[in-house]
Amino acid sequence: MTGLIDLFKEALVYPTKDYKALVIFGVIFLIANLSSVLLAWNIDINGSVISLLAIISLILYFVTEGYVLSVLKETINLGDEIPALNILENFIDGLKLLVVQIVYYIIPTIIVLLVGWVSGTYSAMAEILAFIGNTISDTVDPSMAINAVPQDLWAPLFAGLAITGIVAIILYLIFALLLEIAMCRLAKYEDIGEAINFKEVIGDIQGIGIGRYIGWFIILFIVAFILGLVLSFITAIPYLGILIAFLVGAPFISLFSARVLGNLYSDAE
Repeated sequence: MTGLIDLFKEALVYPTKDYKALVIFGVIFLIANLSSVLLAWNIDINGSVISLLAIISLILYFVTEGYVLSVLKETINLGDEIPALNILENFIDGLKLLVVQIVYYIIPTIIVLLVGWVSGTYSAMAEILAFIGNTISDTVDPSMAINAVPQDLWAPLFAGLAITGIVAIILYLIFALLLEIAMCRLAKYEDIGEAINFKEVIGDIQGIGIGRYIGWFIILFIVAFILGLVLSFITAIPYLGILIAFLVGAPFISLFSARVLGNLYSDAE
């Protein structure tokens, strides 16, 4: 197997192999985030324009998500080229990815909601709200009512939130790791069924190696944090910064992230 550092080195170079493709992808990013650019430039836009830009942004969001899948597919198939943008095909793939994401995140969401109920979080919250409602009057405002809530009502809420929060972090992290491989399977087989086949997804992770996969995830987090930090400094440049961020910075990070994931997956096959 190729060393993890080598996988990351190759992925960092990958977006620069075709500047034209990078810029085209960047234009899509820029248009999808045009409202943010206009707001950063302090340009007033009316409600109808905001609504139109929101619709365009939503459509292009699926296009960019689908394009990421095409990069994954190219990488898994051991290709070295940055794939061409195909708006319709990428849009459809983006919708497929949304379905997969819903499946993977609805499971931990349901479990977390159940944990919140079992831990007494909801009942404790209801008691506090009832106390505040009964305390508020013409002479007592909401802030005073909140301060008057007894400690023995707050304690169960904090305990329940702590338990629910810990469970939520663990579950969402686990399913986020599963989703990464599910994306690879969706790109490889172009089939939602293959992506939500949990047994096969877990088998792929075992093929990669759990330790290697976690190591990859940690390095990715560190590199993405550094790239994001650099991007935040670029964005701080008046007017020009946000253009560079959307035209080059964000597309670069997306291509890099997809490439290094594809590298990890294909290296284990």
